[in-house]
Amino acid sequence: MTNRTVDARPDYILNLIHYEDAASLSVTILKKKLRGRIFLGCDNHPLSRQEVMDLVDKSVKFDKKFEGFTGTSDPLGKKLNNSKTRKELGWELKYTSFAYFLGVSARPVQ
Repeated sequence: MTNRTVDARPDYILNLIHYEDAASLSVTILKKKLRGRIFLGCDNHPLSRQEVMDLVDKSVKFDKKFEGFTGTSDPLGKKLNNSKTRKELGWELKYTSFAYFLGVSARPVQ
């Protein structure tokens, strides 16, 4: 049996984006020929490591349950928002949140 604990801080913040959305964002930037600019890709729903694992445990996509985190001294991370990128490019996500992707949220989170 494999270890189902991680030596990392549970409240560390993760800013997520589905790989299809990251690809779509990249294609949009390339098509608009926006060179030398920086754009941010994320779903605007930052989650802690613990929140991610709680959602995974609620989903039906995985049958093994995560036991927990044991770390306490990692940095916390930052909550990011890419509303400016979305507005400037006229681009939107297919998967509006990690919960929506997992099927834990019945409708897209805005």
